Amino acid sequence: LKNLLDACGGALGYYAVGFGVAYEGGTFLGTSGGRFFLSNYDNYIDFFFQFTFAATAATIVAGTVAERCKMVAYLCYSLMLTGFVYPVVVHAIWNSAGFLSAFNESPFRGVGMIDFAGSGVVHMTGGATALIAA
Repeated sequence: LKNLLDACGGALGYYAVGFGVAYEGGTFLGTSGGRFFLSNYDNYIDFFFQFTFAATAATIVAGTVAERCKMVAYLCYSLMLTGFVYPVVVHAIWNSAGFLSAFNESPFRGVGMIDFAGSGVVHMTGGATALIAA
């Protein structure tokens, strides 16, 4: 049931603000409005592909808090993780304007980070929030 909440509740959070925060321009957060609520964005396959990574990061915590968390609290957690926490990490590393991205013109400390196939962003975010939730 918690994985279903991740898919449904997380989809709402990621659709509303998460996708825009992750992939719009800006150093720390995406702030322009083309991808918020998918208002001026019609590549739905890209949105769904990126949403599955957000949902995966959220489901990592489901096993950690199994039977120790109320459903309402878990739904709030899922909305917050997919709507704000995960997109901030994605923007910092995967977006070329992000301050941790190696593809930024002036990356953090001159080095930046290259993530291989999403494993660092997804599992680090999910694992860190699971550790906090436990």
